Amino acid sequence: MNQDLKRQAAVLPNSPGIYIYRDVVGTVIYVGKAKNLKHRVGSYFHSDLDPLSKTAALVNNIHTIEFIESETEFEAVILEADLIKKFRPKYNIIMKDDKSFLYIVIRQFKVKDRKFLRVETARESDLPKLKLKKAVFGPYPDGKTAKYILRMLRKVFPYADCSEGKYSRYTKLGIPCLFGHLGLCYSPCVDVSAENLAKVDKSISSIKNILQGKSSRTLKSLHSKMGEYSKDQKFEEAAKLRDIISKFDYLRQGFNLPDNYIDNPYLVEDIAKEAMKEIKNFLPILYESPGRVECYDISNISGKDAVSSMVVAVDGRLKTAEYRKFKIRLKNEPNDFMMMKETLSRRLKCKDWDLPDLIVLDGGRGQLSVVLNVLTELGMQIPCVGLAKKTEKLVYRINDVFHELKVPTDNVGMKLLINLRNESHRFAQAYHHQLRLKSIK
Repeated sequence: MNQDLKRQAAVLPNSPGIYIYRDVVGTVIYVGKAKNLKHRVGSYFHSDLDPLSKTAALVNNIHTIEFIESETEFEAVILEADLIKKFRPKYNIIMKDDKSFLYIVIRQFKVKDRKFLRVETARESDLPKLKLKKAVFGPYPDGKTAKYILRMLRKVFPYADCSEGKYSRYTKLGIPCLFGHLGLCYSPCVDVSAENLAKVDKSISSIKNILQGKSSRTLKSLHSKMGEYSKDQKFEEAAKLRDIISKFDYLRQGFNLPDNYIDNPYLVEDIAKEAMKEIKNFLPILYESPGRVECYDISNISGKDAVSSMVVAVDGRLKTAEYRKFKIRLKNEPNDFMMMKETLSRRLKCKDWDLPDLIVLDGGRGQLSVVLNVLTELGMQIPCVGLAKKTEKLVYRINDVFHELKVPTDNVGMKLLINLRNESHRFAQAYHHQLRLKSIK
């Protein structure tokens, strides 16, 4: 086993992205995606690898390892498909078990006098039969990858994928299938009204934009339509679009085109640096770009099994190894303010931990006031800001006066703060559920 390759794998980041293996003459022989680059690439170089396996044959031909970090796993999947199409690596094909690559296909579905667009997957060998040129996306190395993409997209943009037999069956029954009941399909099998078919077309158009890397266009359209509904006092429709936008924001999380990553393999690092600069620019309480940012959240049910979380970003990058969780000592009292006070008091007294350059709280003026008082009691001066979920507004205090600031959510600095806030909420909830489950058992 090449020890140099092991060393290369050992220093890879614990972040999503794609990895590229080249042979001794520099030819790309394999492209893969990873939720965690360090763990995934490291798994290729175990000493117990079967010497007769296809993976062993690949490993024996690797000379150098390259990688490109991505901001999300979803972006890594899209980037992987783009690079496979570009390089057609030898071992991506060999390790297919004689199956051709999988593509996502959007094409017209026709049953009797009804027509609409549907989403499906197709093997590379089947594409000539379909006679499609434009609405073909991929190739994806396996069915799992393609299904992951479609599952993520369907949560935001419902679509139909039914066969002719399934379509006819539910048309006769006059009821939608399970996907229709779950809101994951607009059910053109039972609702052929012009209004519903327009929804189908709009949803398919959004899916095309995402797969082509044009997510910003889709988001802009959703915001515009939500504004129109609000102006016309159609608040229920506006609320539905707000929920779609929320899901979409989670999906894209700074969606970047594959070409952006290819042109600049250090794109994630550059975005992280830019985020720190932006935070300094829009927060008047900062005099320089923060190096270490900590975010806190509380999770409990009526004060029971109360916990809090601390998540950390250093130089714009999440540092999971420095996350911390606290079991609240304040017993059975549903007081989020006092819980936040306890959390920050305990944390800031830990001399072994680096102090933050910025504290972010999941909350508004109440939580902010409590933490500022803790800082005063401890004789510390650390910039502190609140970020409430409902309004996505930043709250800070200067000379005993509270100020609110609304920053566009597509600002890279604001994206980082929202991501930190969401991550602290997830981390606190996970610990809270763990304690609840333990008490139930």
